[in-house]
Amino acid sequence: MAAGDRIFMAKESTSQEILSNTKKIIEDAKAKPKRYGMRINLLDSNPATRVKYLYDAVGMTPAGMNFAGGGFDYGDWGDIWFVKKNRPVMVRTDGTVDYELNHENHALKLNGGASDITKTSYGGNAMSEIPLIWVKRWTQNNYHFVVFCEEQYDDTYKAYAHTDADGNVLPVTYFPMYEGSVVNSRMRSLSGLTPTASMTDEQETTAAKQNGDRWDKQSFSEINLMYEMCTMITCSTNSQGKFGNGNSQSDNFLQTGTLNGKGQFFGYTSTTQAVKVFYCENFFANYWKRLRGLLLINGVYHVKAVPPYNSTGAGYTNTGLTPSGTSGGYCSRMEMASDIGRIPTVASGSETTYECDGLWFNNTIVAVALFGGDRGSGSRCGLSCWYVSNPATSVSTSIVASLSCKPPVAAA
Repeated sequence: MAAGDRIFMAKESTSQEILSNTKKIIEDAKAKPKRYGMRINLLDSNPATRVKYLYDAVGMTPAGMNFAGGGFDYGDWGDIWFVKKNRPVMVRTDGTVDYELNHENHALKLNGGASDITKTSYGGNAMSEIPLIWVKRWTQNNYHFVVFCEEQYDDTYKAYAHTDADGNVLPVTYFPMYEGSVVNSRMRSLSGLTPTASMTDEQETTAAKQNGDRWDKQSFSEINLMYEMCTMITCSTNSQGKFGNGNSQSDNFLQTGTLNGKGQFFGYTSTTQAVKVFYCENFFANYWKRLRGLLLINGVYHVKAVPPYNSTGAGYTNTGLTPSGTSGGYCSRMEMASDIGRIPTVASGSETTYECDGLWFNNTIVAVALFGGDRGSGSRCGLSCWYVSNPATSVSTSIVASLSCKPPVAAA
């Protein structure tokens, strides 16, 4: 410093303010929640390359079944919250958890002793606990974007699958471990039972609600979240290729519980055995599952993101989207219904391209959506398989429903 140069000193209060602001910036950067995203290229027909990771998912190794080794490879996803905190539990009819099941053998409680998964006298059901996931969805050019966050990153992140009829966003929600079986007029999610088919939409809904006011059939928002979770961790839109074919080309339906000893995920290349994702057995294939929240009304999709639901379309959002192509063909295009989820719109693909799953539609009726495929749908089964071609009154030996439960706010 040359002679005569002046030295300027900041006031102590100013220095402290600068220090405080710097610390806040550093702490805010540390506290910023991670985001795991994917981008689906609608113009890329290859299910193995059309999904690209975004944000904190970049560089992660995808998950998937190791069919040769007979186990599930979690890649880098095993410690991510929506995988790690997912657990099999017995849920009482009031929507509260009774106890956790052994993760590798559901016949046992986590802490030892026999579980109640086969007892129809038990006052509750076997359910998969799904931790809260905030999701941002949008479309840009020919890409669909889906981003997960453990916290609400900003107000564009929604949690429709975790929202109850009163608008409460809950820290967990419950998906069915098993397909629904009606016992004494009440739909159950228990092991060792034959799923109950040949009911109307209304009869299924009534049976589901016999469990209590926190119970219902599964909804479009829940099915869509499962699709997104599975697509996210595998980085692929070929669900059968990543998780197993399920009971998709078989002479017989399966009873519930055939994968009780197989953990969180499991599947086979065989087309006569069950498949399991996030502790939910036969989430696709075996039987068609009728759900709530998605209708095709005279050729136009109508969707409702949160309960309550109905089968008429009252209170639903008109998406303006119409399915086209060849009904019964393979889905080659899906569109994003606002920020709610992806809906199948074009059936012009194949079992090895785009979504790799089937799409059936009837544009002249009010159709209630079925999901997943059944034991005769073959390679059309999967997490992108949809059937919007039957009215609410339709009954079939291949159509069942599965339970959903929202915990009470006090328990949450």
